[in-house]
Amino acid sequence: METPHPLRGENLKMSEEKNVTRLSPLSNLVFACIFKDEKSKPAMLDFLNSVLDYVGKEKISEIIEIKSEYSLLGESHDQKYGRLDVRVKGESGRLFEIEVQIEKDYLNERGYFYGSRMVLDEFESGTPYNKLAKVCVINIADFHVREGSTEIVEPVELMYTKEPVEKAMDAFTMYHIQLPEFRKNHKTLESVKGNAFFTWLYILDNGYKSEEEMNMLVQMSPGILNFAERYGIAINDPDLIRRYRLEMDWLRDERTRIAVAENRGIEKGIEKGIGKGILKTLKNLVDDGIIDLKVAAERANMSEALFLEKTANL
Repeated sequence: METPHPLRGENLKMSEEKNVTRLSPLSNLVFACIFKDEKSKPAMLDFLNSVLDYVGKEKISEIIEIKSEYSLLGESHDQKYGRLDVRVKGESGRLFEIEVQIEKDYLNERGYFYGSRMVLDEFESGTPYNKLAKVCVINIADFHVREGSTEIVEPVELMYTKEPVEKAMDAFTMYHIQLPEFRKNHKTLESVKGNAFFTWLYILDNGYKSEEEMNMLVQMSPGILNFAERYGIAINDPDLIRRYRLEMDWLRDERTRIAVAENRGIEKGIEKGIGKGILKTLKNLVDDGIIDLKVAAERANMSEALFLEKTANL
């Protein structure tokens, strides 16, 4: 029996492929929408276990809780907070942070910060150190995290650096998935068949390419079928489509400004002119209801109060 196509409503014909809106699953907005609630547990469990299996780590059998756009709040209005793309709590209290990364700067530092904040969020007074939650940060990066790196996954662990080199603890682990390395040898669906991890990277990177490919992908595992169903809901949401297009416009404008500034080599221009332009764009996104104040302040790398002060007259 053929699996029903996940990107269609029951009243739509299969021939209406031209009506499918092609949004990237690796947009922060789309990714968070797909994995926003309990209904996405099968997909996330399948994806997480494909990563853990690829890096030789123990799989998990259950997801207790999953939330997208999860806020890590500071203790005061001036303290830095974070917002996670997707936060997952697995069996035995294991915590996973899954992030789609578009910025290379301070990648390890940001991962360490977010992971530490997750531990604090779960911490209860009197908890002994050996009972603290174990954290795994997974970054899906559209860039190379290290110059010359040729690995699809770059693991980061806490190690003793003197001989003999060995792991110091397993409470914090980070995995950087380098999409440019994956793409080198996995450009077609045929090239990823038989490898669950590569199949997940393929569908995340490509989204909806064709009716034929999607029908083949959803047959591969219940987790991918669940993902495709959630993805189908996302790409048929008019409000998400509107926000997605505005988000892409914002990213394009920001990258253009940065590229112009770098080409001119004007550091003061980056600090004053370019910074002002980005703040104005962020303020417009907040005013239009595309993103909220917390997200805008985080992207500007400042507190909400400072963001309001800086944008008051823009």
